[in-house]
Formats: sequence, C-alpha cells, structure tokens
Amino acid sequence: KKRLPPPLSAPPPPPLLHGLGPVHPTAPPLDLYVSISSPPPPPPYSFSDPSRLAPPRPSIAPPLRGGAGVAEARKHSPPARFELKTPPTGRRFKSRKENPTLSMKRGCTDVFCALLFLVFLVAWAVVAGIAFMWGNPERLIHPTDSLGRTCGSVKKGAYDLSSKPYLVFFDLSKCVAFSTVFTGCQTPQMCVEQCPTEYFSYLQMQISFSTNEIVKALPCLDSVNKASITSFSQLKSLVDQRQCAAYSVKSAPVLGRCIPQVVVGAVDGAVKANQSLDALKNRFGNDALIPSDLMLNDSSKVIESMVNNDPWIVKIASDISVSWWAILSFVLIAGAAAFVWTVVLRIFGSFMIWLSILAIMAAFGAGSGFSWWKWWTLTKAGAVNDYSFQPMFALYFEMPTTWLVLAIIASVALLIVLLILLCVASRIRIATAMIEESSKAIGSMLSTLVFPIFTFALRFVFFIIWASIAIWLASSGVDNCRNLNMKSESNPYGTACDCKTLGTDLNCSYVNMTKDSTKVAWLQGYNLFALFWTQCFVTALGQIALAGAFASHYWAVDKNRDVPTFPVFRSLYIAFRYHIGSLAFGSLLIAITKFIRVILDWMDKKAQTTQNFILHHILCLLKCCFWCMEVFLKFLTKNAYIMMAIYGKNFFTSAKDSFGLLTRNVIRAVVICNVTSFLLFLGKAVIAAGMGAGSYYYFSGLWIINGLPRIELYYYFVPIIITVLGSYFIASLFFDTYEMAVKTTFICFLEDSEQNDGSAAKPYFMSDNLKKILNVRNESA
Repeated sequence: KKRLPPPLSAPPPPPLLHGLGPVHPTAPPLDLYVSISSPPPPPPYSFSDPSRLAPPRPSIAPPLRGGAGVAEARKHSPPARFELKTPPTGRRFKSRKENPTLSMKRGCTDVFCALLFLVFLVAWAVVAGIAFMWGNPERLIHPTDSLGRTCGSVKKGAYDLSSKPYLVFFDLSKCVAFSTVFTGCQTPQMCVEQCPTEYFSYLQMQISFSTNEIVKALPCLDSVNKASITSFSQLKSLVDQRQCAAYSVKSAPVLGRCIPQVVVGAVDGAVKANQSLDALKNRFGNDALIPSDLMLNDSSKVIESMVNNDPWIVKIASDISVSWWAILSFVLIAGAAAFVWTVVLRIFGSFMIWLSILAIMAAFGAGSGFSWWKWWTLTKAGAVNDYSFQPMFALYFEMPTTWLVLAIIASVALLIVLLILLCVASRIRIATAMIEESSKAIGSMLSTLVFPIFTFALRFVFFIIWASIAIWLASSGVDNCRNLNMKSESNPYGTACDCKTLGTDLNCSYVNMTKDSTKVAWLQGYNLFALFWTQCFVTALGQIALAGAFASHYWAVDKNRDVPTFPVFRSLYIAFRYHIGSLAFGSLLIAITKFIRVILDWMDKKAQTTQNFILHHILCLLKCCFWCMEVFLKFLTKNAYIMMAIYGKNFFTSAKDSFGLLTRNVIRAVVICNVTSFLLFLGKAVIAAGMGAGSYYYFSGLWIINGLPRIELYYYFVPIIITVLGSYFIASLFFDTYEMAVKTTFICFLEDSEQNDGSAAKPYFMSDNLKKILNVRNESA
C-alpha cells in the first residue's frame, strides 16, 4: 500500500530533546530549567562491565527559546516531580538548574487544621480572661485553708487567724499528682498555731483511748469540738467524714506550710516505737488511710535539716544573687565551646567517629583481656567461690567466677561490636560524609545556630502564659457571706449578703470561699492541653524552618549562588504562608498523646488509692504504650516536616513519603542516627562536664582568678548545678540544630539517590565525597 504524503500545509516534525519531548526549532529565547525527577531511563554506563554501553544519548542543548516550544515540551514530557519553571518577566535568571525547594509551586496545606488551631487559641484567650476575672494569686502566695481564709491574717468582721500562721494538710500525699493541676489538693487544710511535733495515728486510740491525746496531737477542723470526742467509734466517724486527720507527723514550716520531716526506714531497734508512720502501722494496723513513710517522703520533697535556723531556700536565693554573673559567664563560655565543637566536627568529624569506635573496641578488649587474666590468676592460686551474702562488696572480686562472668560479657560485647562494624562499615562512611556535609551547610548559614534562641523564647512565652492562667485558676473563688439570723428551709445557712459590708453589718458573717471545682478542673485541663499543643507547634515550626534552610543548601547546584540570602527566614516565611495547618495537625497528634498520658497517670493514682492492683498494672501497660507512641510520632513528624519543606505537600503525604523512604533504607537510617546521636551526646557531655569542673574549682575557692572577687556562698554546689544544667541546655540548642542538619541532609541524600541517576537530564546533587562512596558520577553535559 502506498503511504500518503503529509499535507503540504503540515509543518515538519520538531526535533526531539532527550527527556523533554519535541521542541519547536524557531522558538524565541527563553531559559529552560530541566526536570530532575522524571522516571529514570536505562543507565548509559555499566559500572560492573565497562564494555556494556548504552546507545548514545543526545546531550542537552543550550537553553531553548520560545514559549510555544516550552508548552509543547511540557505536553510530551513524562510526569516530573519538579515542574519546569519559566522566570517572570523583568527578572534576570542565570542559565542554571533552579533549587527545587525554591521552585516548587506551593499551596496552603491542611487548611482545616489551621482554622482549628486559630479557634483553639481564641478559646484559650477566653479561658485566660475567665481566670483573670475569677482568680486572686495572693491566696496561693499566702497559705489558705479549705474555707479560703488566709493563715496569720485578720479580716475585719469575718475571721481572726493572726495566732495561726501555719497551714497543715490532713494528707499531703494527695497533693503530689498531675490531677492536682485540674482539681487542686484534694485533702482538707486548716490553719494552726504550730506544726505537729510528733507521730500520731488515730488507730492507736483503739487500745487506749485518750481525749487529751486527741486534743494535743490530732488536727481537726474548727467546727469539731475535740474535747467532746469520747469514743473511738466517734473518732473514726469524724476521720471517715474528713473532719479530722487520720494521722499527723513531725513537720517543719516551709513558706508557711507544714511539711513532714520523714526519715525513711527508721523502724529498727535503735528507734523509738512512735517515730515513724511505718512503726505506728506495724503496732496499731492500717486501714488504707495512712500512707507509708516512703510515700510521704516522696510527697514532701523537703530537706529535713535547716542550717543556722535560716530557711534553705533563702540561702539558695542569696547564693544565686551573688554568683549570677559567674554562672552566666560559664554558660556563655559553654555556648562558645559548643560553636567550636561544631567547627571541630566539620574538620575532624570522620576522625572523631572512627576514634570513638576504636576507643569502644579498645575498652571492651582491655576489659576482656584483664578479666580473663584475673580469672586465670585466681583459679591458679586456688581461690574459692562463696556466693553467700558478704558485707564487704569487694570480696566478690576475689572469686574466680566473678571475673569469668565479666570476661564473657566483655568478650561477647567486643564480638558484637566487631560484627556490627564489619556489616555497616560502608554505612559509617556515609554517616561521616553526612556529618561533614551538614557542617558545611551550617558553616555557610550561621543564622541556623542563632535561630533556636528564637524558638526557645517563643516556647518560654507560651509557658509563662500557661503558668499565669494556671495560677489564676487555682486561686479562683468567691467569698461566701451569709446573714446567719435569716435562716429558712430554702436557705439553711442564711440569706446571702455582701461581703464588702463585713465589719459594718453585724448580721453579715463570712462562711467560706466557694468555687465551682468542676468548671475549674475543665478549664485547667484545657489550659494544660493548650500548653502541650503550643509547645509542640513551636517545636514543629523550628524544625521545618531549619529543614527548609538545609534542604535549600543541599539541592543547590552552586552553593554560593543558589542558596537564598536569608535561608532560615525564607523557610520560616514559607512555613507561615503555606504550612501552618500541617504543623498544627502534626503537633496536635503529639499533644493528644501527651494529654492521654496525663489522664492515665491520674487514673493510676486513683487506682493506687483503691488498692486495685490489676487496674494499676493495666494502666502501667497503657502508659508505656502511649510513651512509645509519643516517641514514634515525634520521629514521624520530624521527617514529615523535612519532606514538607522540600516538596510542599500536606502532612499525610509528607509523612507517608518520608516513612517509606526511611523503611527502604532502614540500615542506613539506624547507623547514621545512632552515630550522630552518639557524637552529639558526647559533645554535650564534654561541654557540661568541663563547665562543671571549672565552676567547681572557682566556686569552691580552689581556683583564684586575679581581678575577680571571691564569692562567699552558703552552698557552693548550687551555682555548680545551675552552671552544668545551663551549659547542657545551651549546648543542646547548638547540637539540636546540628542534628536537624544531619537528618535533613540524609533525607535529601536518599531522595537524590532514588530520584536521580546521574544522567545529564537528572544529575545527582550530592557532594563529590558521597558520589565517591556510592561509586556513582554525573555525566558531563
């Protein structure tokens, strides 16, 4: 059959450009940015057999000209992960491949979650307004009893407690729980003239009842006439009704509160019978109303001894006030040391990793060799094994079996390390390269080291807001005043009267302070959940901002020209502009998990009070499960934010892609994460320990610096502890940035190695060092 010729009016077929489809040859000038994520074509070169060459591939021509040609190219080209970009009119672009993190067309993601978060913040502001309207923080600063009366004060026409400056708790162990945030301390509290001075249990009245002993030792509410208690059954009824305490312990006043001075384990032959709750329980029994010494000690958390009759908290405050400048100096030095450590990692990262591995192997090897030698020496000398209890622990190290066990443990550990090293040696090389690349990224974007200060300040602001609302809610209440002369069936306590008339209206009397505990508990719960959500949101915001900055550095062809001028702030703007909803959704998942853990803790406290051990163990299992879930969600969301910073997709898509990417490279991920975490922890520990040692020599007076005053302290360990904690925190700010850089670089590296093949159409973006490790290369254009 004859093939008909094409119509005379039909244009000739346009030339083909490899990977992009036909392009019209007469197109006007226009720069073209090549897609780097189309499906990979067959490799042009076989690394295993150099003789196997793919068919010749046409090279990419210089940037083509013409809008019609570009449109035709887009129509026939395969789907690409990174779209082709045409520069806007009037803007000059150089002929280079554009950074994919900058060239992606983005849209707002998870908009519903963004609106939900906004509504949530507005509702939080309403809760704050209610708290400030209802609350009075002076009730918390000064000890206040269950009726809302301030201990040691006088309210004209209402009460006179000037002779009772101290507050005693019927059962302090009820006050130490997360549930206290919602419901307050669920035990009666009353003002007393002095704190209890002896141990007493109401159960001891079963054997020998004494009204005088009750009057002397047992706290009861003011409405109870202790002198009228004449039998144990009457006393037990009052205890069950929580009008009298079930026990009292020797206490000391701390900030106006009577705090127990408990000596744990004091029941022995050298201690008198009634010097601990455990002793009283052993003698007179227990009906679950009296806690153990250990429980009460955990609740009180108070140092028993007071030095020179001065409160220890005042002395600590004095030490901090005179040494704050030295503490701040050490913390700033720690920050400088952390910065230097990042520079050292950039230069000697590979050396430090291998040195650490060799040090671990040497430690296990030396321990194994010494243990085998010690076992052989003791066995040859005829030493015997005696596994009975030995009061001196050192005697166990004179037995051959002890050293045999240690030798086996050290040898097995050494063997495991050797096997792991042999299996993942190549991946450790990738880990060292990742650390080096991350160091280069941080070195070119020093603003990333300062950015965590911004997120910390934002988290601190939200924490202050939460604490203020919680304090005002905890101190909420309304004075309840009644006209006691006008009682009726509908008003058995008298009609309400204005508390402002106390002292002038003789018929108006103060009764108590009332508040809706249920409403306060719900508001406190909402406030606590707001703390969790906002803290997680700020953390997510910091992670995506850093991820966007480090990703823009990785995907830049020319690191000097393609990286934005202000990468962190540009990434932060993109996060605010497009991804607030996704950040709110990811942080919401973690906040819900945290809140469930708090509820489980509250339920566990309730189960312990009812001695329901089955429910207690079930709740412990659930708490463990939700802790694991929280750890997994933190891992998932962090990697999702990295993918989101690169591609601009919503949370679910980003989480799915990142999780799939890591599961396909699970061994690499485990090795790189563990190696990086170990190096960064080593840096934090070295800096904190170094600052701790330096502060010890300075604050203890062993190190005298000319020109600096010598500081006189009550407890020199107080500024040392603050210095160590502050140094570790400052180092963590730097190293958390470093960790985020490594994770982002690693995700980009995996994505680069999967999406690209080194061809001219889809070149690798990784560094030459990583290409050398993977034994790949880019074709010349």
